Parts: sequence; C-alpha cells; structure tokens
Amino acid sequence: MLHEPVRNLLTNVRTLAIVCTQWGDTGKGKFVDFFADWADIIARGTGGANAGHTIVLNGVEHIFHLVPSGILYDGDGKLNIIGNGTVIDPHVILQELSLLRAAGLPYNHLLISLNAKLILPQHIVLDRVRERVWDKSIGTTGRGIGPAYEDYYGRTALVMNDLLNVDVFVAKLRRNLRDKVAFLAAVDPAIVHEIMQHEHLANGRYWSASTMFSEEAIVAAYRNYGQALYDHLADTDIILQRSVGKRNILLEGAQGHLLSVHYGSYPFVTSSDCSVRGLAQGVGLSERAVDRVWGIVKAFFMTRVGNGPFPTEFGNEESATWCATKGVTRTSEREHFGEVSVNDPNPFFQGVGVRMAAGEYGATTGRPRRTGWLDLPLLRYAVRTGCTDGLILTKLDSLDACTTIKLCTRYRYDGPDCWRGNYLLTNGSTLDVAIPEASILQHCTPLYQEFPGWCTPIGDIRKRSSLPCALTKLVRYVEQDIGKPAVILSVGRDREQTIVR
Repeated sequence: MLHEPVRNLLTNVRTLAIVCTQWGDTGKGKFVDFFADWADIIARGTGGANAGHTIVLNGVEHIFHLVPSGILYDGDGKLNIIGNGTVIDPHVILQELSLLRAAGLPYNHLLISLNAKLILPQHIVLDRVRERVWDKSIGTTGRGIGPAYEDYYGRTALVMNDLLNVDVFVAKLRRNLRDKVAFLAAVDPAIVHEIMQHEHLANGRYWSASTMFSEEAIVAAYRNYGQALYDHLADTDIILQRSVGKRNILLEGAQGHLLSVHYGSYPFVTSSDCSVRGLAQGVGLSERAVDRVWGIVKAFFMTRVGNGPFPTEFGNEESATWCATKGVTRTSEREHFGEVSVNDPNPFFQGVGVRMAAGEYGATTGRPRRTGWLDLPLLRYAVRTGCTDGLILTKLDSLDACTTIKLCTRYRYDGPDCWRGNYLLTNGSTLDVAIPEASILQHCTPLYQEFPGWCTPIGDIRKRSSLPCALTKLVRYVEQDIGKPAVILSVGRDREQTIVR
C-alpha cells in the first residue's frame, strides 16, 4: 500500500514518467518498482537488452533487461508493456520469462508491441564486428541494438508481428541479409566465424560456410520464438492511448538522458531517444499525455559505462583504461586491489573505492562502471532539455564513509577554439551548462566546490528531518542550484529504504 506522502506526491497525476538524467545505472528499477503499486500499467518504450535494471525486494535481487521492472506486480493484475520503440531479441525475452517461471513469479499480463523491432543474428554480428575492427569503438554491449535501430530508419527492419507471418518474415529477412552480407564480405571471414560461435548467436547455429548466414536456421528459430511469444503480442499503442486519463500509467525510462541519440554526448550514445519525449513516443503516446516527469540523479557521484568523455571521472584516463580492460569484473577487481577506501588520496583508487562501496558493476557482466563526482553542468543541461519536474536522489548511502564530497559546479574549457554558431568558445572559457558533444566535453576541466561528508550510516533513516546536517546541506544546494525539488531520497537498495518529501 502507498504511504500518505507518496499519495500526496501523486495527486492529480495519471501518467508518471521516471527517467534518468545521467548516463544510466541510477536506480530506475527501484523506483519503477516503488511506484508500480500505484500504477495500473507499467510501460517501457526505448532500448533493448542493453538496459539492465536491478530490483531488490526483501533482500532478493532480481535482474531484468527487457521485461519492465513492474513485472513483480503481475500477480496483482497490472499490465507490463514493452512498447513499439524498443528493439527485442526474442531469445533474451524468453530467457527472462524462464527465469521468472523458475522464481515462481507470474507474467500473465506482459504485453509486447506488435511493432517493436526485431533483433536478428546479423545485427549482433554486425555490432560485434564493428567494435572489433573499427579504429575507435563506441563501447556497445554487442547485443545488436544499434544495427537494429539503423534498419528501422533505413526502412529494412523486421517487427515482432512478422514472427506470426512466415512468408512475410522470409521475404523481409532476405532483403535485410543482403546488405549485411555485402558489408561483412570485406571483413576477415575468420573474425565473422569466431563471432558467430558466441552464445548470443546460438553457438554457431546461424553460421553457413557458403552463405555466411543460414537462412533456414534463422527462420526455424524465429518461427519457434513467434509461437512461444504469441500470447504476449498485442497492439499496445491502442491500449495505452485508450488508458490515458483513465488509468494510472507509469512510464519506465531506459539508459539515461546523456545517452540519448538526440540529447546525449554524441557519438558516445545509445541508438534511441532516452528522454521523456522518446519514452512517450516509444509507447504510442504524446509527450503532452505525461502529467509528471521525475528525473533520477545518482548523488553525489555518477557513473558511465563504455567509452566517451567523463569530465569528473576519478583518475581520468587511468580509470577509463582500467574499466575497459578485458576480464576486469567485480570479483577480479577486489582480488587485485583488496579493500579500497572511498577517502583514498589517489583519485584513481578513490574511484575504485566508491565503485566498491556503491556496487557499481554491470548487473549481468560484472563489468566495472567508471565513477566520478556529481557533475552539475551536465545535470543543468539534462534538466533544461528533459522537462524534469522534480529530482529523485539515489544511492546516497554509498558515500556514508566519505569525509569530503566534491561537486563540479562549472567547467574550464581547455581545448582549441571552437565556434558554436556565432559564439566562439576559446581556451580558458568557463561553462555553467555543459555542451554535451564529445568533441567539446572531452576538453572540459571540472571546477569543484568541496563539502564535508556526513560520515554516518543513513540506511535506517526514514524522515528527511532526521538526516545528518551535512547531507541536508548538500541536498539543498543541489535543489537550489538546479531549481527543482528533490522529491525522493534513496538511502539504500531496498524498496523501504526511501524518504519521500
């Protein structure tokens, strides 16, 4: 049941969007789960299996990639919808459903848009080949997300409904394969063959020595996928459009605003629009249908996965290189460094300490996330372009032991002269609001303001008035700087470790 403060927050709200204002991994899963008790429908509209989210309920960790975080409420009759703006690997969604069955969790009310885009074996191969052979990779998950979105805009995509019509599927598959085979013909065949042995590609099932891809194997596999998912396919756009203003709708963002293909640190972005605009469109709604948008902020640090500029990163290039090193995981990092303090005087080791304290590792891979101090110029940009009504500050307990906390309040630009329209950005210029393009952001040096840490555990606190004064001061500083209220503070991973304004 919703507590009174939560009900008050949701007065006159029928459609609520939860989005990330940063580079993802901020705790969206917890808060989609938190508000799912209020919602009748939980829907996600962007991204694919690259969008892992973790929910901790009664100490039990649940990790999902495609299934919406509200799936734990399926037994209460709540609809969970995967919208038209997503890209779906049927093998992955069926794996997740299998895990739900094994855990005794129902998914009878899960619906998948007929027009959600299909990820095919050739998308995964192309994604992995590019990361292998390009001079400068983006750092993708290798799940085929980008190539699948490219096909959609290139008008050669297949959609979930094609799984139900074999003749249509075959005709569209052949057309789609032609371009991929032509491109891959210029790549060392040994690389393609090696990649196609990956478990995400059924351990070589789709390989053909003569044609590169076995059309017969793909058709057979995807026909089975269609049969297995038949009961979950629906025209979800109509369902949501008819529900606006009548039922409580919770829109679940994927990744983060700074990874949006439209608003992020281009080109180091994902291939969909992670903003509230993309989220609404991806479930068949207008942005005007959203009554309230709450932006999640990891505080008072932030993280990034993969390549791309990160001005406040602890240890800078040393950190980026270490986190990109093949084979580094949560386990191997702890074995290599042992216990590391969040107060280590060496910035690189301090970043390792924060990562360990906050558990900043990939939900499935264990891959370390790059860590850095909270960046207010980037947050100002995200709030300005993201229609955010209020902030949800998460993972505050991660810095319980930190004696000094820094906030990046502005940048000094240390790069070559660069025209921004009729404005010339020169070396030594200061910026209060970030310009997210990677070519500029990579030359931005953070300027910090220091604050004392609160240095005491906060996980058991349930009232804002009971928080340490040092923490309250930091929260108020961010609220005043950004001009948005912090409506919720998260002081732990569990659903109950939440303070509502």
